[in-house]
Amino acid sequence: MDILAEFIKNFGTQLSAVGAAIAFVFAVYKFVAERNAIRFWKEFDAYHKLVKELVEPTNEQGTMYVDRQTAAIFELRFYHRYYPHSLRMLKHLRVKWAAVPDQYPRLIEEMDLTIRYIEKT
Repeated sequence: MDILAEFIKNFGTQLSAVGAAIAFVFAVYKFVAERNAIRFWKEFDAYHKLVKELVEPTNEQGTMYVDRQTAAIFELRFYHRYYPHSLRMLKHLRVKWAAVPDQYPRLIEEMDLTIRYIEKT
């Protein structure tokens, strides 16, 4: 017990500094981990909203707005983590929509541009 008291007496300041440094590093780690988790879920929500805008009608009559869809296709370029899924989805939709002659030319064009962009990166 005397050894421990002597150790604390001699190195108390250094022990306090080490303890404070450990607490600071842990707080920084926790902050960064929480920020990354929040960013992950925000990106997840935004990506899935884009996909919904692309394939789901916005009203009961089943009306789809081409400008909104082309914007969604363009925005898929900025979600690197989802490139494999986006590429498969766009290629599938391209085949499906290209089967309807002259109905989706702007969408097909934007899909081709986005597919090429994703495949390059």
